[in-house]
Amino acid sequence: MARRDGKQLGFFGRFWANQSNRHFQIITNVSILSAALLVWGIVFLFVLSGANDPSKENMVTLTWIGMFLGAIGTFYVGPEFFYYLEQKQLLDDILLLDSRAEVLRRRKEGEDAAIMLGSKYMQSMRGLLEMHQITVGKNLSAENSIPVRHSTESKVSSWFNNTNSIISHRLPGLDILRVLFYHRLLILATLGSLAILVWNTFFGLATQSGSREYTIDLTEMISGSSSYYYPAFHFDPVSILLISFLLMLLNSTRPFGNKED
Repeated sequence: MARRDGKQLGFFGRFWANQSNRHFQIITNVSILSAALLVWGIVFLFVLSGANDPSKENMVTLTWIGMFLGAIGTFYVGPEFFYYLEQKQLLDDILLLDSRAEVLRRRKEGEDAAIMLGSKYMQSMRGLLEMHQITVGKNLSAENSIPVRHSTESKVSSWFNNTNSIISHRLPGLDILRVLFYHRLLILATLGSLAILVWNTFFGLATQSGSREYTIDLTEMISGSSSYYYPAFHFDPVSILLISFLLMLLNSTRPFGNKED
């Protein structure tokens, strides 16, 4: 999209060029919406069996359309989102540099990332250069903004973007979790599993005798019982243990080094 070379023609090309300062925001919003539509479609149609529930018949067509659009959006926009996120992480690292020599060495990649991300980030990069008394080029045509040394990211953003989690420190052999992609994958997989277990407990995942929702009792299912459906909401020991474990796992993905750690 924005990072690809080549002249863009037509209405969309002109619109996209005019939104250069909002590319990151637009791609982020489209990615989140696409992923949400895709996940909802999968859960509704294949987990909740919504297509077989007569009371939800009016939602099936819209869900299929939403899942189709979500799949297209995720496939095409998702990679762009992660590319922009990578550039933001790179720029954040550069803005924390204290060495003038190191700033000079990484100046080009910092400027490229800032220009891609928009005027707010260009201001921060310009401020960093001026703080180290480095001549600012014309490509950073924005007012300076001295970068703040204390993190201004929200707790959620800091948690999702960190590569130094508690679990990667406390368990040997898990250095792979210091790779941003796998760190995020662990968070998303844990959140998804938690959502399914909690939904099953309180609202039910199975449909029996029409539209009434039933909870799948994992304890009885594992033990080999022939009947393991109960009217929601319903608690069973295995589900409680799994939910507790996933909550602990999710907590261990927080940034390492907090006072409480």
